[in-house]
Amino acid sequence: MRPSGMAAAGLGYGRRAAGRRAIALVTAVLVLAGCGDGGAGPVPPAVMTPGPLPSSVVLEVEVAQARTDRVARVVELQVRNTGPVDVTVTRARLTSDVVAGVSAAGREVPAGRMRRLRVPLGAAVCAGGTDVDPRARVELDVSTADGAGGTVVVTPTDETDDLRRIHGEDCAAAAVGAGLRVALADDLAVREVDGVPVADVTLVLEAVPGGPHVRLVSVRATTLLRPWGGTGQWAVDVGSAALPPDGRLVLPTVPARCDLHAIAEDKRGTVLGVQAVVDGAEQPLFHVAASDALRGALHAYVLAACGLPDDARTG
Repeated sequence: MRPSGMAAAGLGYGRRAAGRRAIALVTAVLVLAGCGDGGAGPVPPAVMTPGPLPSSVVLEVEVAQARTDRVARVVELQVRNTGPVDVTVTRARLTSDVVAGVSAAGREVPAGRMRRLRVPLGAAVCAGGTDVDPRARVELDVSTADGAGGTVVVTPTDETDDLRRIHGEDCAAAAVGAGLRVALADDLAVREVDGVPVADVTLVLEAVPGGPHVRLVSVRATTLLRPWGGTGQWAVDVGSAALPPDGRLVLPTVPARCDLHAIAEDKRGTVLGVQAVVDGAEQPLFHVAASDALRGALHAYVLAACGLPDDARTG
């Protein structure tokens, strides 16, 4: 028998009231569950913290510098993963007694593989002289696919002693620069001597008032350029106390070689190594690089002097 309209309405009301009581009860339970002692408020959600790196993560690092990175003062950290776990190196920090730097980006380093991280170098520390043990160390911020993370500290190898060489070059350049500004002029004059085209590469010199006495002793030949009538170096003897009146030291230059490969793959052929003495102390070799304009002019000169086609690649 169907309930009357009033009875049906009462039944609906009873169900709604029971529903509201049930909701109120659930809400009360949730509030009570979320309260601590003294009603401090809801408990924050749990935060997953990464676990420590497993001991099976093993990394080795070698410091190296490509010839193309010398002017920019960038080194590579060659990170080799010799363990069984794939890792991501998010950042690498190189520290030493002579120079330091931090990688610009990270890289994945799968197990059994090697990856290179480029590290721009900061200013050199020259207080201890030019022949100092770098005592390098590398810190690698590492994570794994399962969320583990940490820092791996490695004593890197430096097979070609690049950090010591970089330090010597940097500090020699700083010592010379305190007494004499040295640069390559952008202009390149080419003349013919005994039927041979000779390019006049010019060092522009300016003494620094109050600085130490600097004497330039020699300028080294490169893979692309050598002295006219010589081979290994331009012998010079110019001091900051008695510079040429126009401040220009001309280096008569001819191609060191004419094979197209040497020109097309040129990396350091327009960077001149300079030997100097500062206040009587001989310095390590430091380098003076050609500007883009001079570099292009020198490549064009070598191509023409060697009789090679002027559409040849010049690197």
